[in-house]
Amino acid sequence: MTVGQIAGLIAAIAFLILVIWVGWFLNKVVKNLSDLSKNVNDLTQELDNVLTNTNELLTDVNDKAEMITPAVQALADVGQSVSDVNEASRNFVEKINNHRNNRITVSKMMTNVGKVAAVGLFNRFKNRKQQKEDL
Repeated sequence: MTVGQIAGLIAAIAFLILVIWVGWFLNKVVKNLSDLSKNVNDLTQELDNVLTNTNELLTDVNDKAEMITPAVQALADVGQSVSDVNEASRNFVEKINNHRNNRITVSKMMTNVGKVAAVGLFNRFKNRKQQKEDL
């Protein structure tokens, strides 16, 4: 055998090893892709189940929200009614206080009028008495 033949034999053996390794590597890649495809299919099925359950839950929540809406509206109406009653009570108390203050003012005015009238009568009586004495 010549050196060229030995080099060719070594190159052929190296090429054979490379082909065997590439074949083994591609076989492993195909097997992993097959497993990955199976896992993706399982994951897709699980995701479909989750989405179905989520849609059912959302429908249930929407139905219950529609049932609760009248109660919430009723509570809002009660709150508004309570607010209206509070405002009416405040107005009533304010009117009573104004009326009471007006009565107190009128009472004070009447007292003052009475005092002025008494003083006026006293002065008139005093003036008449003095006029009689002067005569």
